[in-house]
Amino acid sequence: MAEAGEQETVSLEESTDESEEEESEEEPKLKYERLSNGVTEILQKDAASCMTVHDKFLALGTHYGKVYLLDVQGNITQKFDISPVKINQISLDESGEHMGVCSEDGKVQVFGLYFGEEFHETFDCPIKIVAVHPHFVRSSCKQFVTGGKKLLLFERSWMSRWKSSVLHEGEGNIRSVKWRGHLIAWANNMGVKIFDITTKQRITNVPRDDISLRPDMYPCSLCWKDSVTLIIGWGTSVKVVWFVL
Repeated sequence: MAEAGEQETVSLEESTDESEEEESEEEPKLKYERLSNGVTEILQKDAASCMTVHDKFLALGTHYGKVYLLDVQGNITQKFDISPVKINQISLDESGEHMGVCSEDGKVQVFGLYFGEEFHETFDCPIKIVAVHPHFVRSSCKQFVTGGKKLLLFERSWMSRWKSSVLHEGEGNIRSVKWRGHLIAWANNMGVKIFDITTKQRITNVPRDDISLRPDMYPCSLCWKDSVTLIIGWGTSVKVVWFVL
């Protein structure tokens, strides 16, 4: 009887282990829907190079220098001819009323979607990233940053003139930037830096874990979870950085 009991216990344990393995092997399933309508038409003639998502719409940049605004069904609501070459990045403020765009030929444009252009400049090198102030719609927050070989901050003065200042340079190309509240985070070849736009001071530096990985092949991904929490994904590592303000 004891032997039978042991056999039953073993068989139960084996069946439990097998069921747990089957459950663990199941991949999580996410509901998704492929964008169609205008997106299908765009991709027949062009290729997507970047995309930014807002609560109200999607902004799609292409290799032929176009920027399309789309609704959630993929219908085109607006089209902008920015450049003859690839759009590298699109940035939107929180209101969804202002957009920053940069392209491979060095063009940077920051403009209101409903009120006309704010800024237009062509630099002598490709501009890889752009980020507008989250509250750009306010007159006191007319600021944005661009990145190529250096990170530049542009601010509009009370006389409506734009002035620029260098926030960082000398550590390779600026490859990613995210702006949340008064904090700007950016990544270059050496690591991630965070700048406080209110105090105009850099507050911390997060070095790369694996400097052997090529930054152009394994770019850094930045995501603000909230106003004080930054998630950094780079190569095989993920870091969560909290700020005590």
